[in-house]
Amino acid sequence: MPEPLIECPSCGHEVPEGKFCKLCGTPLPLREIDKSLEGSDAPAKEIIDFDVAVDEVVPPSLPHFEIHIDDMDYDSSAILLSKAELEVIDDELNRIIEQTKATRQALQLRQANREVLTLRAETLRNEFERLKQRRRELTSVTQKIVLEQLLDALDKHESRLTKLEEISGTLNKEVYSEQREDILGTIKELRSNLKDAIKTSKKWSKGIRKTLKLLHKETSRLDAKFKIGDISRSKYEESKEKLERGIRIVEGGQKRLDELLGMATKR
Repeated sequence: MPEPLIECPSCGHEVPEGKFCKLCGTPLPLREIDKSLEGSDAPAKEIIDFDVAVDEVVPPSLPHFEIHIDDMDYDSSAILLSKAELEVIDDELNRIIEQTKATRQALQLRQANREVLTLRAETLRNEFERLKQRRRELTSVTQKIVLEQLLDALDKHESRLTKLEEISGTLNKEVYSEQREDILGTIKELRSNLKDAIKTSKKWSKGIRKTLKLLHKETSRLDAKFKIGDISRSKYEESKEKLERGIRIVEGGQKRLDELLGMATKR
């Protein structure tokens, strides 16, 4: 008979019923039969409350990205790139603030071309609002890629094990053994899943490097088109700025993934 499955409130995968998700380690919701026992006279096991209950949250939709990364599913790439683009946007917002200050100062000059400067100020304001809106979309992303979920889960359950050892002298021996076996079993499964996640993440890393290579190649192609007169300066500058921005975002994603892989391989 197949093992009953339940959807994990954190990673969204269907996993076997139990106390914790076998993929990411998040505590799973109680089954209906378990809920019916709450508040009843049914005998309960002695357990240690580690405050691991979580609220079920429906994650918002992910932001749109035009960048495609080979061998990486869209959701994972969007989660990774969202964090990276946030850093890019923060730099851009700071730059616009400085440019706006400079424009306002220029408007105070007697010989200032007020029409040009006013138009520039309006353009900066519109760009600032557009970036703020995009930033709101990116900050709404609370999901994590599986590799990071597993690392967080390992930290949590290793912390539980440490707490258990600290209070072991105050517990019934059977209760202590039961709890320790349960935690160690969860940690073992998480480490097994972490190995698979590392393999997958290394494939993603190769895909990211391939994407960066293509973006740099496209930048070089754009330079060539401009130099031989195939495109106008305005089109060239607009396209190059977009490409360079994409490169910064992907590089940020690569950096974050490398950091997570570094932490994971040490586990």
